[in-house]
Amino acid sequence: MLLMRLSELAAGVPGAAVTAGGDYDVRRVTADSRGAGAGDLFVAVPGLTVDGHEFAAAAAAGGAAVALMRHIDLPAGAAALQVPDTRSGLAEIAAEFYGRPGRRLAVAGVTGTDGKTTVTHLAAWVLESAGRSCGLLSTVGLRAGTQEEPNLSGQTTMDATEVQAWLARMAAAGATHAVLEVTSHGLVQHRADACEFDVAAYTNVGHDHLDYHASWDDYLEAKAHLLELCAGATAKGIPKTAILNRDDVSYERLRHRPIERRWDYSISGEADLAAGELQLGPAGSHFTLNIGGESHAVSLAMPARFNVSNALCAAGICLVFGLSPAEIASGLSSFPGVSGRLEHIDLGQPFAVVIDFAHAAGALGNALAELRPHVQGRLLLVFGSTGRADHDRPGMGRAAADGADWFVITSDDPVQEDPEAIAREVAIGAAGRSEGHDYEIELDRRTAIRRALALAQQGDVVLLAGKGHERSMITAAGREPWDERAEAEAALIELGYGGADSADA
Repeated sequence: MLLMRLSELAAGVPGAAVTAGGDYDVRRVTADSRGAGAGDLFVAVPGLTVDGHEFAAAAAAGGAAVALMRHIDLPAGAAALQVPDTRSGLAEIAAEFYGRPGRRLAVAGVTGTDGKTTVTHLAAWVLESAGRSCGLLSTVGLRAGTQEEPNLSGQTTMDATEVQAWLARMAAAGATHAVLEVTSHGLVQHRADACEFDVAAYTNVGHDHLDYHASWDDYLEAKAHLLELCAGATAKGIPKTAILNRDDVSYERLRHRPIERRWDYSISGEADLAAGELQLGPAGSHFTLNIGGESHAVSLAMPARFNVSNALCAAGICLVFGLSPAEIASGLSSFPGVSGRLEHIDLGQPFAVVIDFAHAAGALGNALAELRPHVQGRLLLVFGSTGRADHDRPGMGRAAADGADWFVITSDDPVQEDPEAIAREVAIGAAGRSEGHDYEIELDRRTAIRRALALAQQGDVVLLAGKGHERSMITAAGREPWDERAEAEAALIELGYGGADSADA
């Protein structure tokens, strides 16, 4: 069990000062006052709706030490720590408590609107395939050495205490490298502070989350914070490097940000990392990886141009960490794919069934556009919008109307909202398409999947979008088990597919 004196902890946190109880023994750092007691350091973080300072006195009364950024009347004898800002302070406190694990690892952060998960898993796979022990944190999973588990937190970038705890687990397991998927929310809320990044890698910057961020400029600034964290991180003998997408609108804005080294990548022109001789197929891509005058053939077991772009981004991370272009090409070619990312299901049916996590307008439009060239018949779609206000619901309807021949609007994590009302908002964007002819609304997702698969004919492609790898559906009743692949397979079996000669793709 970890244990650190409050005074020792404070000494390693910039701007921190002990106001009482410096000899208090800290065994756990938490931002959750529920259950905080003896041995805990409760950090009073202000949230969107509540302020942790409101619960600091109660936590102290329960025996916890507290970290504050403003004066609060505490019970007599309570141990307390003052910091300039508790949100960024939480990350610094957690990092110090766990022994600054980011300084013992080569760390890459991956951000962007789409593709973060794929790049994170690609980079970690390639590093492992070249003999580097690599941990990862992503929307899909968490890994430290041989310890691997699904990410059930509901957050791509977890709270700072969890991020630092996982980095510490990686270092303890003997990992030398770590790749972290980092969201704009996580960056704004300082959850990724004190990770000591060596690489800041960018996929793209679209127009999602603009209810959380006031404008696209604010969204870009949130993403740019990863560059700032990387540029200001502890030196480890690796040049602090930005990996930027030359094909994205964000490139011109990000390339002027100060950092030690800057590399770019492109699938459509010259760049430090480029893809040549690109051949796209329904199950994957073939291209040459061009780096510094070297060219190496890559066979990528993932369809779509954007996955070639993701592969180049991952290649940049691995190049920073010392892999040769040949090692990178070999690792990319052996990558099996990411669960729920353009994942094919084949039980012998004469049409294609594809699962993808696309749950926002831009990602949905991209997925449909990439599948279209491989459609011989019709492109059918099942999708919904979540009960989160930061998604452009009419935009999702427009993407479906523009990209699919026929679609079903269904439920996708409605949370506390009315699923019917969400679906009607989505349908607003499908103006010009006729309900009952071009699309249907079916709120029961199981029924919606079965409806689309029953209509599919030879040469059609059916895209099931939004749930991807997730293992739950969040409704007003709470979190319910959900497995998109299992539901699709069950529906195909009901239709008579899945015989002895069938195989999963």
